[in-house]
Amino acid sequence: MSKRNRHIALMEKLLIHLKNTKLGYLKAADHANVSQDKRFFNQQAVYRNRFFQEILAELQQLGMQYDDLVISQFKFDQLLISSIETLKSTAVEKCLEADRILLKIYHSLYEEGYENEKFMHHISSLEVALEQTEIFAEDYSKKKILDSKY
Repeated sequence: MSKRNRHIALMEKLLIHLKNTKLGYLKAADHANVSQDKRFFNQQAVYRNRFFQEILAELQQLGMQYDDLVISQFKFDQLLISSIETLKSTAVEKCLEADRILLKIYHSLYEEGYENEKFMHHISSLEVALEQTEIFAEDYSKKKILDSKY
């Protein structure tokens, strides 16, 4: 597989995971009880959507059409199957795992020699969000333990 094709494949993988992560953050926002938490999760969903659009634009600059991408044929069944193993995880835990996967894919893209300033911004935004989401997850798990004692 040529270097260009590997880059395209990794960017397509990013598109799929960004779409799923956006949905995960929207779900976390729906489950949040505090307005500040809702705002954070909704903002993260917006960021994932923007990253998706920027990667899609990059793929189009590489000559790819949306209809040629895997994401255009993505089915609900694929989303369901890919989420079975995290069925018992909370929405926040799913966001954490999704961001970790995104970071791995971005780093793989850089290891393959694909450098893009916008993508570097994506990575730094994801790292900050990951730290903040870990704090939310820890707080939620503490509250869950306290609530279960009553």
